[in-house]
Amino acid sequence: MLLAAPLNHVLAQNAWAIERLLPLAGKTFAVQVMPLPTLRFTIQPDGHLADTALATTAEATLSATPDALLRYFAVEPRDASLIQITGDTPFGAEIGHILAHIRWEAEEDMARLFGDIIAHRMAGLGRNLWTWRKQSTRSLARAASEFFTEERPWVAKRAHLEQFAREVSLVREATDRLESRVENLFMRQRAKITQ
Repeated sequence: MLLAAPLNHVLAQNAWAIERLLPLAGKTFAVQVMPLPTLRFTIQPDGHLADTALATTAEATLSATPDALLRYFAVEPRDASLIQITGDTPFGAEIGHILAHIRWEAEEDMARLFGDIIAHRMAGLGRNLWTWRKQSTRSLARAASEFFTEERPWVAKRAHLEQFAREVSLVREATDRLESRVENLFMRQRAKITQ
């Protein structure tokens, strides 16, 4: 698969990312999203990426399930625990940081095809749809949370759980005290009988 070309295009739009890749030149990393084939890239001396043969050993492998990868890119801030790194962990973490934070300047690319005005409007529409999707998801999650804790309390509120835990603790302490008293009374009774 020739995926280095589109990645290099996006890297060229993010000069900071190329600067961070320069010291890592010569290293190879793999990206694995099951069940898709594993992709391997080698960092070139100019900070760009080259597709690498499958037989090449990768210093670090970044792997995720498809749903974890979608959650990783859909939610800000990024949850690094969704991406598993094997091999050279610091190198893998640096690659993961770069891949998570590079941004595709879609408006710039669309301007070449459609012109500046249409590209600006298309990009604005895309941003508005993305913002609407995020707000809708948050609103839906908030509404569901309120429904299940207020309207139909299938899920306990945190304050109720904490109160329940405190009450259980008080009952446990009272039970321990009662048990101790009963044991003391039993011992006294036994002592009286043996005298």
